[in-house]
Amino acid sequence: MTFHSDFEVEDFIHSLNYLGQGSQGVTYVDQNLQKAYKIYHSYFDHDYEGVISKEDILQFRHVKSSTFVFPSDVLLLNGQVIGDVTSYKKARNLYQLNPLEISLNRFLKCIDWAVSDIKKITREGIVCFDMMYNILLGSRIYIIDTLEYHKIDGYYEETLRNNLKGLSLEVMYFLVDGLFLDVVNTNQKLKEMYYSKGNFLDIVDFIWELKNTLSKLLGHEITYLKEAQSLKDVYEDDTHLKYQRDVLVLERLKRN
Repeated sequence: MTFHSDFEVEDFIHSLNYLGQGSQGVTYVDQNLQKAYKIYHSYFDHDYEGVISKEDILQFRHVKSSTFVFPSDVLLLNGQVIGDVTSYKKARNLYQLNPLEISLNRFLKCIDWAVSDIKKITREGIVCFDMMYNILLGSRIYIIDTLEYHKIDGYYEETLRNNLKGLSLEVMYFLVDGLFLDVVNTNQKLKEMYYSKGNFLDIVDFIWELKNTLSKLLGHEITYLKEAQSLKDVYEDDTHLKYQRDVLVLERLKRN
């Protein structure tokens, strides 16, 4: 998509709905077209030094993946890349969701699908980067903001560990940080996995172990973490939290 003036860009932005912003830019959505448009911060700052090239942005446009949301087009202003276009997914960032309300059984299925897709793109030599806070959950898991992904020849096992690490780390923090760290610290297997920082970790195994441990402590099987609220951490120290949850979610967790 090509623009010839700032006026055209601003007019286009005003036709869209604001979705959110991150480290790379501000994202807008066209609900009718089911398209998301990210305008890079470089456009608003009028500083294009270091902006990724069109070729690099679109290098994975033909990769088929149900999990990774790769750009399908770029936004150009007088030949300069100012943004990208992806399909819009009806989902929310993990950090915006209340983990107590997530069905663990459904979440496990979504994680399974995501892990399978990560293995698939790893076989194609794709190296993931900056996955933390770029994981969405809707009907399945989606991973966005792939601008810094790149390709490498060989090293499958090492690349797979790297690619799985980002997913594992955020999912662990999402489920445990500020909630069930006391339980984790009293279970040797959970403790070893949690403090591995995602290295050599089977995240599905971690979720099952957490679910089964909480169930045993309660004396009945749980489906939602809210069923184990009586086992939540006794002392909550906000200054030592590892995971930055949405402010509203954090307040709900404190009230529960």
